[in-house]
Amino acid sequence: MLEAIEAELQSYLDFAPAPYGGIAEMLRHHFGWDTHAPEARGKRIRPLLTLLSNAATGGDWRTALPAAAAIELIHNFTLVHDDIEDASETRRGRPTVWFRWGIPQAVNTGDFLYVVSHLACHRLLERGVPAEAVLAVRNELDLACLSLSQGQHLDIAFESRDPVASQEYLTMIAGKTAALLGAACAAGAIVAEAGAEATEACRRFGRSLGMAFQLMDDLIGIWGDPRETGKSDSDDLRQGKKTYPVLLGMQRSPPFHRAWASGRASESDVAALQELLEAAGARQATQAEAERYTHEAQQALDALGDRAAAAAELRALAARLLHRDR
Repeated sequence: MLEAIEAELQSYLDFAPAPYGGIAEMLRHHFGWDTHAPEARGKRIRPLLTLLSNAATGGDWRTALPAAAAIELIHNFTLVHDDIEDASETRRGRPTVWFRWGIPQAVNTGDFLYVVSHLACHRLLERGVPAEAVLAVRNELDLACLSLSQGQHLDIAFESRDPVASQEYLTMIAGKTAALLGAACAAGAIVAEAGAEATEACRRFGRSLGMAFQLMDDLIGIWGDPRETGKSDSDDLRQGKKTYPVLLGMQRSPPFHRAWASGRASESDVAALQELLEAAGARQATQAEAERYTHEAQQALDALGDRAAAAAELRALAARLLHRDR
């Protein structure tokens, strides 16, 4: 599936170099096609979810490839723009598009990817997918983009807000992270013409998986094993990220809130914050919340039944995402 996804993506972005060679160069760089390092390409989780959901609901996953490509194009459009908004100079160990080519070209490249994602949906017609289903996929992806924009708005707003409630954070990640995973799974079912009940089960699975995935990310960002993550443990604390455990600590522990406000200049400051979070029960509470969403994702898969090997692959992919060290 991964090779087919890569070929499908390149078929949309592999255009004649003149006079648009600059765009092609930026896209090849961002997607990792200008290097032999596999990690530069990312994991392609979202398009895999689309294809596996399609197969698990009775479809031929090859028919759903344009929908899978559309999902990945949307995801990468958000990454290009997020890197600008976050002033991130690197992604996956390489210079970001804006840092290498400037903000105006990066904005344009992100916009390009967004438009191509819509064109990818139209190719579903060439695969024999009914127009009504194609329109439903487009609607699913547009609603996800709306949620992504709302989630990103909250994420940026939270940077300068204090306090931020932990429930507000869950609302933010429901838009920024979970919405696109839900749409990825629902789109696969829609292409398979699986019906409303199965489509909703896929959507619930993806959304719950997205919530659990982000909460696990938050845990790893504070308590991850440096030997596995490749970075110092408690990096999120050092960088001042308001993740779910941090917000719980602010709500539950005045000593943590005071220590957080006083800064994180040294290793001992960060270690003290870690200890205060542990004492406030933030680590255990975050783990419990992640497990709750994991259970919801499993329940949604149970509603689909074990049709073909794809259902087992969905479970295996979910397990890899939720039981990881980085």
